[in-house]
Amino acid sequence: MKADVRPRPMSYPAWGLTSLMRSLGRALPLIIVFLLWEVLVMGNWVDRKFLPPPHDVMAALWEISVQGELLVNLWATLFCALLGLALATVVGVVLGASMATRWWINGFFGPLVAATYSLPKSALIPLFILWFGIGDVTNTLVVFLGCLLPVLVSTYHGIASVPKAMIWSAQGMETSSGKILRRILLPAAMAPILNGIRIALGYCFVLVLSAEMIATKNGMGKLIFLYGEGGLYSYMLGGIMAVVLVAFVCDRAFIRMTTRLLHWDDTYASGAAK
Repeated sequence: MKADVRPRPMSYPAWGLTSLMRSLGRALPLIIVFLLWEVLVMGNWVDRKFLPPPHDVMAALWEISVQGELLVNLWATLFCALLGLALATVVGVVLGASMATRWWINGFFGPLVAATYSLPKSALIPLFILWFGIGDVTNTLVVFLGCLLPVLVSTYHGIASVPKAMIWSAQGMETSSGKILRRILLPAAMAPILNGIRIALGYCFVLVLSAEMIATKNGMGKLIFLYGEGGLYSYMLGGIMAVVLVAFVCDRAFIRMTTRLLHWDDTYASGAAK
């Protein structure tokens, strides 16, 4: 009996097809929006002088990318945004944990947080320009203040919601306050803390663009503002698309990091946080 040597059709892992279909499903709304945008402009339903078609925007984005203008300004924006976010994360976690575990610290900073929580941080840009001048210091401080409160509040409520029985059990075994914070409170509050940092991650791009439009000589905010002021709307929208793409990549990367850090949590392990 001869062996069957006929070529067999290639098969793909089920998880690969599922992942591909899921990615296409997520991209479908964006594809529909871009197609609708293209049809409306090319069909003269919208004046292309004020809303260029997507293919013009992509061509403009490619042009500023090749010229190097995009990379230089994008790096300046990312530097201020991520530096401000990193500083806000450190200070927010430390201060939020201190407020949740020390009544006198909460008594002092609590009213300050409540009074400034609803304040638009971009309103402080003119004051920071007066104090620190035009440049990266002002941009970073605006991002820092805007991202500080979401991290601080999330840390405070995350630690404050830890069951008291866990703390009492540790105290009954004569565990020091430092060990209780490091081994019980912070791990138990990790999910709310990371959620607060993710919210701040979205804020940091909004704040840095707002600051760059008036408080710096470079960066994506200034570039977008100058293109809009000059009537180069395809280039302006191309710059906006670049920022949106970078912000989206940063958010996806943070979600992956969160899933790895909280692998023990079924909610995050199943990808529900996405």
